[in-house]
Amino acid sequence: MTNILLSLTPFIFTTFLGYTLGYLKIFDQQNARSLNLFLFYVAIPALIVKIVTESNIGDVAQHQLFSYFLMQIICGSGAFYLTRIYFKKGMSEALIWALTVALCNHVLLILPITKVFFTEDVSFQVSSIIVMDCVLLISIITFFLEVVSHEKFQLKLFLKRIFFNPLILSILFSIIVKVLDLDFGTGPANYTLTKLSECTMPVGLLALGIILSQVSSNIISTLTLSIAFLKLIISPLLLFFFGFIFFDAKIHDLEGALLVSVGPCGAMALAFCAAYNVSPDGLVKAIFLSTVLSFVSIILMIQLL
Repeated sequence: MTNILLSLTPFIFTTFLGYTLGYLKIFDQQNARSLNLFLFYVAIPALIVKIVTESNIGDVAQHQLFSYFLMQIICGSGAFYLTRIYFKKGMSEALIWALTVALCNHVLLILPITKVFFTEDVSFQVSSIIVMDCVLLISIITFFLEVVSHEKFQLKLFLKRIFFNPLILSILFSIIVKVLDLDFGTGPANYTLTKLSECTMPVGLLALGIILSQVSSNIISTLTLSIAFLKLIISPLLLFFFGFIFFDAKIHDLEGALLVSVGPCGAMALAFCAAYNVSPDGLVKAIFLSTVLSFVSIILMIQLL
């Protein structure tokens, strides 16, 4: 238990550092938005290219990916309906709420944890889920955000925005590199991608802490508790159902997916807030609350597996 808690201290400390810098007014919400824009336009695309080009998703049991994807669709749709219909959020914000529930914080938290406590096989499973999220989930959410975030739909402008969207470009570029079996080697291109992708975790958690310092009141609300329940309780239950009932999978066949399913809401949603001019106030509270609560679920899952 102590070793698990100690392994989580870098993530807690980085978030707390961001909170302290925000509380002392050294950084403000505009600075956090700039950090999230850096993630959206630079660091996350580099991470996508790095993960997609270096992984072999075909080696992962398809029932694990399919079970996880079904769970994501249901939970993301539930979050969209809940925030759009019940809490009366705008269309763009509701889509980002759906993303933050469907997209676990696997890049910033779960993947580093698996590298500490599990074999390379489990880390590879988590990486494969990240690849699937990059190729499918992020593409789908980005597509719909581009559709709803502009008052007047014009096909020509829409296609231009989609084509020049950094996440879509990085996904297309990664697929081309993968199909052509190109290799970045160990030269400047690989070094640049590696260093930029490594920025994702510390910059994302720093921005999370800064925003949290500006909106730290009323963290526990009906909305944040509902989102946390959907992410931390409903998600793993659905994964168990699809994996064990539909595919008769063993628990060790789903290790990576189970770890991701009990992880907190995806902080990558904050980068989407910055890119699509959506207030991150409610989202950052839900991400923070689910992160705190997920420490319990992650510890329990590590001990179970």
